[in-house]
Amino acid sequence: MTYYRSEQVIEEGLAKVIVPRFEYYRRPDGRLEPAWMPVFYNPQAVLSRDLTVLFLRVVLGGRDYFFIDSLSGTGVRGIRIALEVGGRGILNDVDPRAYYYTNKNIKLNKLAGRLEAFNSEANSLLNNLVVTGVVPDYVDVDPYGSPIPHIDSALKSLGREAYLGVTATDTGPLSCTYPRKTLARYWSKCIKLDFEKEFASRLLISNIALRAAALEISLKPLITLVYKYYVRVFFQARRSAVEAYKTINNCTGYLWYCTNTIERGFTKNPEEVGFKCSDGSKPVVLGRLWTCNIIDPEVASKMQASIGELPWISSLSRGVLEILAQESMINAPYYRLDKLCSILKINMPSTIRVIKRLREMGWISSRTHMDPRGVKASADYGELVEVLKSMSQQHTT
Repeated sequence: MTYYRSEQVIEEGLAKVIVPRFEYYRRPDGRLEPAWMPVFYNPQAVLSRDLTVLFLRVVLGGRDYFFIDSLSGTGVRGIRIALEVGGRGILNDVDPRAYYYTNKNIKLNKLAGRLEAFNSEANSLLNNLVVTGVVPDYVDVDPYGSPIPHIDSALKSLGREAYLGVTATDTGPLSCTYPRKTLARYWSKCIKLDFEKEFASRLLISNIALRAAALEISLKPLITLVYKYYVRVFFQARRSAVEAYKTINNCTGYLWYCTNTIERGFTKNPEEVGFKCSDGSKPVVLGRLWTCNIIDPEVASKMQASIGELPWISSLSRGVLEILAQESMINAPYYRLDKLCSILKINMPSTIRVIKRLREMGWISSRTHMDPRGVKASADYGELVEVLKSMSQQHTT
């Protein structure tokens, strides 16, 4: 396989991939800017691709399956899936340059018999699959920006029981940096929160699940990742009007939040929030959000156990997955300790010490991969405050 001087071969997982030469697309500070490249390849998304491989090994490994990478770029994700998990698939991108690179990379990795490159608009391809009766077991939607324009087409293409991987890089609207876009795109009013990254993931999941329910598809998030500029969610999908109703009824609701004290909680009915915050103010009600667990403990545990079979998985991915498995046991938004301690006017103890103290008192507690300053705990707000105050007093005496 030949490639031009403007190109280079990189290795990721078991894949060898031809990409544009990095040195031509660096900022003045030396950092790579993937958006400048003629075809998008982001080394920082290795974590997302590592977890894709681990997830599919758990849910589809050991069986013949068919997948679609609807926005494939260089094709690296789909090629890694084929090499490290198995199956057959279509790697698609509307950009002719991406199609060129995908074709070259399929040949470079000797996967011509199992993978096929397509040069179609993603929605057009996915909708055509519905008409032709080709039913994928897994569909990946990883766009630049919001995935919402592609969600309905991806959902329609899925089989009776299948899986869906979705990435959102529009974290500004999802985390309420641009509240007008949040309302228009994700149907929710919002405010700035201390746990904005988890709010973003729960808002994204709820919106996609509501769209799926309209198509009589029940979605359950199995793994949720929030890292730097993107949110990544892996769903289990089942075609059932009854299950879709149960999912939306049981797992979507609202969040009440006290802006002065950062107390919070979930509620099914916003009209039921008639109480006041501990400082006497009235809570703000936000939503509609996903209120059930966003990480399945069993799937996270199996993914962590399977890492031993894949020595090439990055150390970052191993560390993140360890935290994912821990925090999967707690279905409550994380607290940012620096914010809470600032409100309480006390010195902030280390995250590890707080988690240790909570566990000693019988609570389930862990870090969160979303924010190094965050702590998840089964303890309620008042109990967490008492723990922090007692630790602060012990520190000063």
